[in-house]
Amino acid sequence: MQESVIYQDIKAEGIQEGIQQGIQEGIQKEHQWVLRLLSRKVGDIAEDYDAQVKDLPLLKLEALGEALLDFEQIDDLAEWLAAHANDHREAE
Repeated sequence: MQESVIYQDIKAEGIQEGIQQGIQEGIQKEHQWVLRLLSRKVGDIAEDYDAQVKDLPLLKLEALGEALLDFEQIDDLAEWLAAHANDHREAE
């Protein structure tokens, strides 16, 4: 039975779904990590900024993770998000 085409297809589909779920969980954890770092660096993050960060694609999120090292206040995050808003829409 393990050698049947149907079994192999189902197994491959299950593996692919597992990989996709793992990728999504990893990205979600990356968003959480960046938000925690931001909170620690500049204080409480407003819900609208929180939502914008959670909406960033992975490459932009990584860029924000590096940029936040230079942030000193919440306005730095606001400026970064505003400066990269167009880039974000173009990347989608």
